[in-house]
Amino acid sequence: MNILRTSSEAEMIAEFLKAEYRSERFAEQIKGVMDKFFQDEKIILSADLNNADENAARKKLLGEFRGYGLNRELFERFPAEITWSLCNFANNDLSKIRYIDYSYWNELSQGTKSPLTAAQAILNGTEIYGQSNAGFIKAAEFIKNGGKFYRPILLTSDFERFVIVEGHLRITAFALMPEYFNNVECFVGNCRDDDLKNWL
Repeated sequence: MNILRTSSEAEMIAEFLKAEYRSERFAEQIKGVMDKFFQDEKIILSADLNNADENAARKKLLGEFRGYGLNRELFERFPAEITWSLCNFANNDLSKIRYIDYSYWNELSQGTKSPLTAAQAILNGTEIYGQSNAGFIKAAEFIKNGGKFYRPILLTSDFERFVIVEGHLRITAFALMPEYFNNVECFVGNCRDDDLKNWL
């Protein structure tokens, strides 16, 4: 893992919203939130990070959509003080990445929270809560065929262990195709260890 450059909360939020806006699972939900606040898709797909009003609007969208800054849902007890960087990950970094504490990912990874363990379970045909693994296989094939994903978002306290904030399916797809997990860019937030543990 190498740090490429510094990033920001505003850039992380913009990338988070882009990925969710393009996802099959969350697209309709986020579009509903955008309609509620009378926002056009340009605020996500053509984000101007130098525009303070836009940044504030995107933060409000993520708050309504997933609880960011409101201490709820995914972002309940989320660390308040985070330094963001854009980092470059390689194959051997996959073993350092873990899922968030959530029942589906816990079951799929057999309690390890490791995407590599989950990938093996998927290859073995294990399905959790009756949910198909087709999405993982489709995403892995997308990678194999040269497809490029939006950058996953991770948290760390030491740049040795990383927890996925956004991008669970994408990281799992890479775990199915670990040889393709090279020069993969991710946004990484660095926070105090106690704050990270409190979020988990």
